[in-house]
This record gives sequence, C-alpha cells and structure tokens, in this order.
Amino acid sequence: METDDIDLIRAYLAGAEEAFGELFRRYRLPLFGYLRGMLSEADAEDVFQKTWVRVCRKLDSYRDDGKFQAWIFRIGRNLALDLLRRRKRLQEVPQLEEQDGAAGQEYDPWLPEQEGELLLQLDRALEQLSPEQRAVFQMRRRQLSFRVIAGVQNCPVNTAVQRMRYAMKRLCGILRKETKDR
Repeated sequence: METDDIDLIRAYLAGAEEAFGELFRRYRLPLFGYLRGMLSEADAEDVFQKTWVRVCRKLDSYRDDGKFQAWIFRIGRNLALDLLRRRKRLQEVPQLEEQDGAAGQEYDPWLPEQEGELLLQLDRALEQLSPEQRAVFQMRRRQLSFRVIAGVQNCPVNTAVQRMRYAMKRLCGILRKETKDR
C-alpha cells in the first residue's frame, strides 16, 4: 500500500531522509515535464532543482490540504515565471531558428519526416500564449486534472478550464494561419 504524501512529509520532518526521496521519486517526472513545457530544457533543469530546494526548506510550513502535488507545482510555476519576468526585463528573447522549407513541395504534417516540423510549429505557437494558458495546455497534455491545475495556478477550476479553452482557440488560429501561409 502506497504511503500518503502527508505521512511521508511527517516522516521526513521527523528525520527519515528516505521519505523525502520517495516524495521526489513520486513527483519528479510530472514536475519536470510541467516545467519543460514552460521553459527550455536547461532552464527547466535549473528551476526543477530550485523547486526541490525550496520544497525542502518550506516543507515544515506545508499545510495538509491534500494537494501536495499542486503545492510543489505552484512553487515550480512561480520560480519559472520569475525567470521569465527577469528575462523579459532584460529583453532576452530566445531566437527561433529559421526553418528550411523545400520550395514547391506539398506539406503533409502526418508524414514522419514532417512530424518534427509539426512539433516545432506547435512549440512556436505555444510561445505566443500567455504563461498561464501555456501552463494549462502543458499540464493537460500530461493528463493532469483541472482540479490539480487550478491548485497549481491558484485559481478556481472554471478559470483553469477557460484558460484551456482560450489556449486551444488561440493555438488553432495560429496553426491555421501558419498552414495557410505555406
């Protein structure tokens, strides 16, 4: 039988280091995937580490509301948004590489050699969304419930659902325009 998060937290705070290791194993992949959806791989790794350091430092102040996953995701989200805000202030906008296209060749996104191109288009389109919409999209992509997403984003469930709706509408528009421009 799997130990509850709160029992692991209590055990860790009582001195059982392996309890923190279990929490880490339980949430490392979902957390990193979430951060990777918002940031480059290098930045995601950096924020991932900072998130776990902060979790370690603040674990004694965690209030058991049954939403530990939402709590650590919120810490990661806040650190990621801080990084993005700092970058924006410094006007460090990542440069997208120019995409080579074969002139006169018909585009079919379902051909294996063009599948990577479709993913690049989606990544470029995601960059045009607000951080909240991009985060909701990435979390739903990882099959997190809207309840968990709302906990991470510290908003009502209906707001998380609306952000997803707006994200999908905007993504469809962006991708439709890009396909039409081909």
